[in-house]
Amino acid sequence: MKRMLALACAMTLALTACSSGNTSQSNGSATQPPPSSSSVSSSRPDPAGSGDSSSEPADSEGTSSSRPGENQSAVLYIGMNGRFQEYPLELEGEITPGDLVAGISQLTGWNLDLADEITSGKGGMTVMFAETSALFQGPPDPQKDEFHVFDAGQLSQTILDSIQKTLQNWAVVPGLGDPASVDVYFCGPDGGDLVLENIGVTIPCTEPYSGFPSQT
Repeated sequence: MKRMLALACAMTLALTACSSGNTSQSNGSATQPPPSSSSVSSSRPDPAGSGDSSSEPADSEGTSSSRPGENQSAVLYIGMNGRFQEYPLELEGEITPGDLVAGISQLTGWNLDLADEITSGKGGMTVMFAETSALFQGPPDPQKDEFHVFDAGQLSQTILDSIQKTLQNWAVVPGLGDPASVDVYFCGPDGGDLVLENIGVTIPCTEPYSGFPSQT
C-alpha cells in the first residue's frame, strides 16, 4: 500500500513538471522583444537633404534646374516706381546674375557694362557699373520704341529699378521668401558710390538700394 502511494505521488510530480515546462515555453515564444529602432525604417524626409546626395535643386515648377545642356528660364523686369513689364529670358545652362543684367541690356538696347562680376552672399548682391554704361553715357541713338526714355534721370532710375527687381525675384524661389528682403547694392566703376553727375544723384555703395532719390 505504501509502495502504491509513493508511485502515485511520483507520477503526479512528473506530470506537474512537464505541464510547467510546456507553459514556460509557450509564454517565451509569445513575448519576444520588439525590433530595435535602428532596424525600423522612417518615412520622415531629411530636412537638409543630406540623405540623398544625388538630389538636384528644383525650380519653382518642381523640375531640375542644374542639369547641363538644358535651357533655363528667368524673368526680366523693366520699369520704375513699382510698375514693371515682365519679359521671359531663356538660356542654356545655369543662369547667373550677370546673365540677367546682360539680358536686360540686350532687350532694351541700353549699355549695361559692368566693371566687375556681380558678387553675392548673405549680405545681398553688389553691382559695379563700368564707365561705358548708359548710366554715364546716356541712352543709345536711336532708341528702341518700347524702351524709349525722355531724359537721363528716367533712364538711370529705370536701369537701377529694373536690375534690382530682376535680381531680387531671381534670387528667391516663389512662395519661399520675400524678394524685397534681398539687398542690392550699386557701385561706381571704382567700387565707391555711384555718382551720376549729369543729374546730380549719388547712390551710396554702402547702403542697399531703396529707390531712386530726388534729383537736384
